[in-house]
Amino acid sequence: MNTPEKPSRWALLFDIRSIIAALLGVYGVVLLVAGLAPGLARVGAGAATHSPDRADLAAGSGANLWVGGILVLITLVFAAWVVLRPAGRA
Repeated sequence: MNTPEKPSRWALLFDIRSIIAALLGVYGVVLLVAGLAPGLARVGAGAATHSPDRADLAAGSGANLWVGGILVLITLVFAAWVVLRPAGRA
């Protein structure tokens, strides 16, 4: 019987699923940081600083957190897909 060859690291690295996972992961992490940044800025702010409108702050940070978290989860699914089902396997 022929045993299928294990794909090389370069083949896994340049698999389209790996590239998509990397891009979605970067965007997801950026959105997570953007969602957490207003909360972090509020903790370090003193009484003399200008406070932004709470409605705008809550709407933006909640959306960034949700979308960023979903993108990170999709990244993990893509990465698992690459590892568990390599491209050369039929």
